[in-house]
Amino acid sequence: MELKKALLKNFLASGWGKVSAVIFRLIQVPILLAMLGVEDYGRWLVLYTLPSWLSLANLGFGSVAGNDISIAIGQNDFEKARRIFSSTLQVVSYIFIIGLLILVPLALFVPWDSFLRLPAARHNEIIWVIIWFSLSTLLSFYGEVFQARFRAAHKNHTYIYLYSFRPWLELVAMIVILQFSKRLDHLALAVLGSTILFIICTQWISQRAMPSLSYSPSLIQKGLLRGLFRKGLAFQAFPLGNALIFQGNILVVQLILGPVAVAVFGSVRTLVRSINQMLELINQVMWPELSHLFGRGELHKAARLHRIGVALSIAIALFFVLVLAIFGDKLFAFWTGNAFAMPRSLLLLFLLPIPFNSLWFTSSVIHMASNRHEGLAIRYLIAMVLAVVGCVALSYFFGLEGAAISTVIADIILIPYVFSVSLALTGDTFEKFMQGIREDVQLIPKYFKKTITLIRR
Repeated sequence: MELKKALLKNFLASGWGKVSAVIFRLIQVPILLAMLGVEDYGRWLVLYTLPSWLSLANLGFGSVAGNDISIAIGQNDFEKARRIFSSTLQVVSYIFIIGLLILVPLALFVPWDSFLRLPAARHNEIIWVIIWFSLSTLLSFYGEVFQARFRAAHKNHTYIYLYSFRPWLELVAMIVILQFSKRLDHLALAVLGSTILFIICTQWISQRAMPSLSYSPSLIQKGLLRGLFRKGLAFQAFPLGNALIFQGNILVVQLILGPVAVAVFGSVRTLVRSINQMLELINQVMWPELSHLFGRGELHKAARLHRIGVALSIAIALFFVLVLAIFGDKLFAFWTGNAFAMPRSLLLLFLLPIPFNSLWFTSSVIHMASNRHEGLAIRYLIAMVLAVVGCVALSYFFGLEGAAISTVIADIILIPYVFSVSLALTGDTFEKFMQGIREDVQLIPKYFKKTITLIRR
C-alpha cells in the first residue's frame, strides 16, 4: 500500500510538472516578446540556452548520489547515507568554486557584442548576463543534492512540485524587473534571484522532510567520491547522447537537405516526441521507489514494477501511435497554421520506432535506479553515434524519410542489452516476465470493478 501511495503521488506531481511546463512556455513567449521586442528576445533566447551546456559540469552527481542514498536508506544504513550526502555536497561546492574561477574570466574576453550584433556600449551588459546565468546554473546543482533527501524520505513528489513552480517564480521576477528596466543583465539578475530563493526553500523543506540526512565535514570520504565520480561520469553519457541524436540529426538534415527540410523534419519530430513525454512520466514515477526496493532487497517487487511499467509504456505508445497515424495530419495542420505540408510517409516513419523505443527506454529505469548504468551509458553513446552516422547515409539516399527511420538503429542496438540486463538485475526471466504481464492483465477487470464499487459508495 505504501508503494502504491508513493507511485500515485509521484504520478500526480510529475503529471502536473509536465502540464505546468507546457502552460509556462505558452505564456512566457508572448510576454517576453512584447516587452523586449523581436531582436532582444532572440538575443535573450541565445544567452538563456548557453548555460545549458554548463549543466553537464555537475557530472550527474546529484542523480547518482540520490540513487545510492535511497539504496542505503532501504538497507537501514543511515550512516552510509549521511556519508554519501556530505561527500556529494562537498563535491558540488568544489564544482561551484572551480566553475566561477573559469567562467568569469572567460566571460570577460568573449566578443559578445559582435556575436549578438550589438553596439559596443552593451558589451558590459552581456558580460553580466553571462555571469548571472553561470551563477544560477552552478547554484542549481545544489538542488539535485537536496532532492536526494526527498527521495530518501519517499517524498520525491514534493521536490517535483517545488521544481515545477521554479520557472513561474522566475517569470514573475522578470515581469517585475521589466516594469523598470529592459536591460538583459537586470533580467538575468532576476533569474539568479529566483534560483537562490528556490535553493533556499528546497534546502529548508528537504531538511524538514528528513532531518537525519544532514551535512558533516567529518563524514566526507574520498573513497566514496571516486565511486560517485565514475558513476556520475557515466551518467553524463545520456544527456550527451541526447544532444548527439537530437541536435546532430538536425545538423545532418541542414547540411544534406537544407533549411526547409529542417523545418519539416523538426516540426514532425516534435509532434511525435510528445508521446515520449508520456513515457518519461512513467520513468519519473517509478525511479525513486525502485531505488528503495533495491536497497531493501525486494527484487520481486522491483520485477513486478518493471513488468507493469514496460507493459503500460508499450500500451500507451501503441495507442498514441494509432491516434497520430489517423489524426496526425489534421493536428499538424492546426498546430502549424498550414504553414507547410507534412508528408504522410514521414509521419508514419517517425511513428514506427516509438513502440520499440518505449520498450528499452522504460526498461532502462532499472539500470538507473540501481546505479548499474555504466554498461548502458557506453552502449547508449555508441548507439547514438551510429544513429547519426546512419542519418547521414539514409538522408543522402532517401531524403527526409531516411532521416526519420535512422533512429531505429539505436533501438536495434539497445533493446537486447537493456532488457536482458534489467531482467538480471531484478532476478527475473523472460518467461516469468511474460507470465507476470498476463496475470496483471487478467486482474484489470477486477480493479475496474473495485474502483466502480468504491465510486458508488
